[in-house]
Amino acid sequence: MELVSRIVSVLLGLVVAIFILWPVTIPVGFGQVWWGSKQIAPEPMPTPPQATADPAASQTVPPAPVASVAPSESAPQAAPTRPEEGKHALTAAEKAEAERLAALNSKNAKDAAPAAPSVPTKLYYRVTVRDAGTLQSGGTTIRLTGITARDADATCKDKKGRNWRCGAAGKSALAHLVHARAVSCELPKSGKPKDFPTRCNVAGIDLSTWVVRQGWAVPADPPEPALAEAAEAAKKDGAGLWRAGDDTVTPEAKAQ
Repeated sequence: MELVSRIVSVLLGLVVAIFILWPVTIPVGFGQVWWGSKQIAPEPMPTPPQATADPAASQTVPPAPVASVAPSESAPQAAPTRPEEGKHALTAAEKAEAERLAALNSKNAKDAAPAAPSVPTKLYYRVTVRDAGTLQSGGTTIRLTGITARDADATCKDKKGRNWRCGAAGKSALAHLVHARAVSCELPKSGKPKDFPTRCNVAGIDLSTWVVRQGWAVPADPPEPALAEAAEAAKKDGAGLWRAGDDTVTPEAKAQ
């Protein structure tokens, strides 16, 4: 009996082992295919509802209502704008302004007098002052235009009737202004004369206007407006030749 029970136990164990290890140990066959099909069988896909072919039914279905959100009282409400219209309006205004300015500039250009041709100038170095109205640079004599000045050796009378060297005083004042600096003078239109009248300046200061304002020369007839104004200021201040009074500078005394 003991032997029989052992045999039965072994057989039961083999049956259990075969049942458990069936999908692994058995070669590919009916059992493996059946077992695999059970494990990986896909679930059936739901069939989409077919659209109805009845056009009347589709027209009778109302569209889904769109939910409207009430604006919050705290949120700022933007005013409806039309950017395209504003842009077009601004462009039209700018175009009109540009056309107006162009027309104005064209009119001004037509009305404006033609610009005077530029006058050639020359810098003179090592300039010597001969008197309040005359400069010397090498062999070139330059006479300041628009003014009449005294000679370097001329004398004048003061209020008490005493003579004083007004010509030398004017020469010294102009020499102190030039002070070995270069003098820029306008050149004649043609040629290079050795003695010519012109306007000169030192560091942007017009020499003719300066000597008149300092009282060492008077405007030539007819006087230029700027020179006449400078002479009135010098006379009012009693500068230079005007220190003795109004009757000191007479027409005879103007001549060099």
